[in-house]
Amino acid sequence: MDWDQLLNEATHHLQEYIRIETVNPPGNEIEGARFFKKIFDGEAIPCQIYEPSPGRGSLLATLKGDGSKRPILLLSHIDVVPVEKEGWEAPPFAGVIKDGYLYGRGTLDCKSLGIAEMMALLILKRQEVKLKRDILFFAAADEETGGRWGVQWAMENLPFLKEPEYALNEGGQIILSDNGVPDRYAVSSGQKVIFQLQLKTRGTSGHGSMPHPDNPNVKLIHGLETLTRWETPYRILPMVKEYFYKMAPKQPSYERGFFEDIEKGLNDPSFSIWLTSNPIYNAMLRNTISLTILQGGSKANVIPSDATATLDCRLIPGTDKKEFLKEIKRRLGDEIEVEVIAESDSLPPSSLDTDLYRAIQKFASENDPGCPVVPSLLPGATDSRFLRECGIITYDFCPFRVTEKESMRVHGNNERIDLENLRSGTKMLVEIIKEVAA
Repeated sequence: MDWDQLLNEATHHLQEYIRIETVNPPGNEIEGARFFKKIFDGEAIPCQIYEPSPGRGSLLATLKGDGSKRPILLLSHIDVVPVEKEGWEAPPFAGVIKDGYLYGRGTLDCKSLGIAEMMALLILKRQEVKLKRDILFFAAADEETGGRWGVQWAMENLPFLKEPEYALNEGGQIILSDNGVPDRYAVSSGQKVIFQLQLKTRGTSGHGSMPHPDNPNVKLIHGLETLTRWETPYRILPMVKEYFYKMAPKQPSYERGFFEDIEKGLNDPSFSIWLTSNPIYNAMLRNTISLTILQGGSKANVIPSDATATLDCRLIPGTDKKEFLKEIKRRLGDEIEVEVIAESDSLPPSSLDTDLYRAIQKFASENDPGCPVVPSLLPGATDSRFLRECGIITYDFCPFRVTEKESMRVHGNNERIDLENLRSGTKMLVEIIKEVAA
């Protein structure tokens, strides 16, 4: 294969894809679905658009195998989150290339993955690879606001999408150290549980010039001050323990023992403080609470009659939601009402004893000797939860090489991707698919 030519092709497609504004809400994913359909039609790969609600389109393409093994599903989502345009070095929907990076909303989350998965299908078709499995490509709508018009709808209405044995979706990555050396292949086989709460406190309205103790804003702030200082207890899942154990050989000698037995390590105050200062590690080790929305008042000289806040809580699978909510209410106090506004089920992680996981390990050992493949607990939520509910073994893993600092650009300003990832990521997908399907 001419990988320079393929990189140019993938880059062009990603630029065009970024230029389709699919900010959710409202989504407009149908334009992204049409973008993929034009390409697949040109390659004679069967595909179909599904539009369960006006403008909310998803696309399914199928590269047929001989059916002797169950299909593999390659999943990505078309929609992206909103942007603060004034905070960007380059326009977020222009597909600008600068210093080897392509800037734009969706370059990491996750239009680049969609392009790499699409390119993998094109390459397998062009090479006429004999497949034992169907390879399904699904570019979905509505991931960023819960999946109602995307994967959730598809799993409820397209029975054949429950047939795959394996699925690959966004999430984990090949994490690089700050000097660009591969540190670990972080493959997420499970994710935390969504548990979002709305808080409301009521008081007495009045003129801002005459303060009084029944101000709902003040009561809410006092309750939140107590709650957000709560350091939730550690809850270590076996997969998280294995994650740190496999990372131990790469640590300095004085930290190695703590990584080998992370529960023992967290009993050391200085190590615990250091480790949990990393937001990714901290989220894997405990239930987390983020204050994301505060609302109270509409005029500078008016004390409002109520105030609200939204908490985005992410729970370790297996957490008792009722007990967690009870503790939240206790810490907030009696004057603050608490309502659950969104939650997901607690699902066990996917098995790691699979041909697909071993294929990822084989690729890592051949291309990055000594770099461990580690099972990670994804702090956020992806569409993978709908697949795992149906029994599909699903790994959240983008085959891209990024530093932790670069990965934090997801949902932030100046989201970007190193273009070499389109080459290396597509290569990896092709090799993994060949290993388990050819």
